[in-house]
Amino acid sequence: MKKKLFSLLMVAMMVVSLPGCSNSAETSKETTPAAAEGTSTAVTKVKVGTSNSFPPYAFLDANGDLTGFDIAVLKEMDARLPQYEFDIQPMDFSTVMVSIDSGAIDMVSNQLVKSEVRKQKYLFPEQYYCLSPLSLAVKKDSGIKSFEDMAGKTINMNPSTYEYSLLMDYNAAHPGKEMVINAVSDLTTADQFKQVSNGQVDAALIYMSTYETVQKELNLDNLMLTDVALVEDSYIMVGKGKEDINTAVDKTLKEMKADKTLSKLSTEYLGQDVFSKYENMVNIELNK
Repeated sequence: MKKKLFSLLMVAMMVVSLPGCSNSAETSKETTPAAAEGTSTAVTKVKVGTSNSFPPYAFLDANGDLTGFDIAVLKEMDARLPQYEFDIQPMDFSTVMVSIDSGAIDMVSNQLVKSEVRKQKYLFPEQYYCLSPLSLAVKKDSGIKSFEDMAGKTINMNPSTYEYSLLMDYNAAHPGKEMVINAVSDLTTADQFKQVSNGQVDAALIYMSTYETVQKELNLDNLMLTDVALVEDSYIMVGKGKEDINTAVDKTLKEMKADKTLSKLSTEYLGQDVFSKYENMVNIELNK
């Protein structure tokens, strides 16, 4: 309703100020009285890439509708930013990264970490939008309780993820105690759990909320989660040259954190307020 009212006001102002009518573009570039005062009334479409199979963050439900924590955050941001209209596009992770590199999408919401490599290529707001505890999914009789118990043990990781590089760094910092990291990019979360359950690999590094969601469907009774191994702070990632979008996203997320909206959405979709529970555990150093 807010965005519709915003658009109607924009049209009304243009009808009053312009002598004639013309075909409207995706982003209006006409000057209005508000624009003359430095306030833009144009609504810009922002293409947002996210996952289609990453519960409980972004996934298709039984009816084929896109849902999850990330989706709820994006919709709330969209409602608070009348100058933008978010076009949320679900896709697999590799396509997300190709799309933002090619300019096909403007930003990404996919539980991404602000790594040094990514900061060289993309823009990030100051404010994170989620804190994500990760644990190891292991067999109950494996004896694995932490990374220290993973020496010589196997784990599958997607080589395009931040977590893959994190574990590679862990191995480099622990000579003689390395885990065996299999670079695998085409496994679903459910398949990862099945491989741990049947003994093909020893562990899977997984978000706690994802584990609980997938286990409700699989019910693999020989699996368990270790204690929290690390906590990641997740960020929206914006394409280079889109500073205005990045600034608006940052301001809105700070407001949503301050007014507890992010906490409420976290409780609704993740089953807990991750902001109050894990804020002091962000960026645990694995390489010590």
